[in-house]
Amino acid sequence: MDNSTQYELMRYIDGEMTESEKMEFEKRIANDKELQQVIVNMQMAKEAVMQYGLNERVAGLHQQMMKELRSGAIVKPISNVRRIVRFTVAVAASILLIVVLVEGYKFYTLSPEKLYAQSYTAYELTTTRDGEQKESAIEKAYKDKNYREVIKLNANTVLSIKDIFLTGMAYLETKDYSRAVATFQIVIADVKDEKTVLEDEAEYYLALAYLQNRDYDQAIELMTAIHDNSSHLYKSKFSRKYINQVKRLKWR
Repeated sequence: MDNSTQYELMRYIDGEMTESEKMEFEKRIANDKELQQVIVNMQMAKEAVMQYGLNERVAGLHQQMMKELRSGAIVKPISNVRRIVRFTVAVAASILLIVVLVEGYKFYTLSPEKLYAQSYTAYELTTTRDGEQKESAIEKAYKDKNYREVIKLNANTVLSIKDIFLTGMAYLETKDYSRAVATFQIVIADVKDEKTVLEDEAEYYLALAYLQNRDYDQAIELMTAIHDNSSHLYKSKFSRKYINQVKRLKWR
């Protein structure tokens, strides 16, 4: 099963599809037995988590324990201790089961696309410019969200470092992640001797490009560096929990 199918499955199970998307996807499901079985398994895992909630399970065990203790408190005081131990073990086992189900469901539904969507913030060009500085053709095309034109202009224009960065963004927006990686690396190499806002921006989007390109080791290394840098503009985008989720993708 490819990554795009996994992503659509998660959106379907989590109820994130529009009505038209759902109808189209269900037509596809009707003709794919393997897909039908995967959906059944995912729904069973999700329902198990919902049905065997921790509070209800522990409360039920507690009520049963207290009922038995009251009924035999005078006659069998020693056996009551055994019951307490038995029910304590049962509670612990129930908690463990629920944790396994929850973590299993999270692991199964984890994907680069989902993590990317959680952290991604679109890059917007500011409109304020110096009086004599003209807007480049690439900047204009990017503002118009004409990403194909940005990429086309990249081959025929002498580029500023900002134009190179925008080209990287155009590759990212058109899902050409390997070229996005290479382009952001050029930007970072060019500005490394003079710390600028553009460097932080290039590092942030490079980390996301690594993620979508399945370069998990590079993504983890760069995200960790951003997180550990207290002055980085995008420090808050990559929490320890988020980075650990990226690490889990390596186990898939």
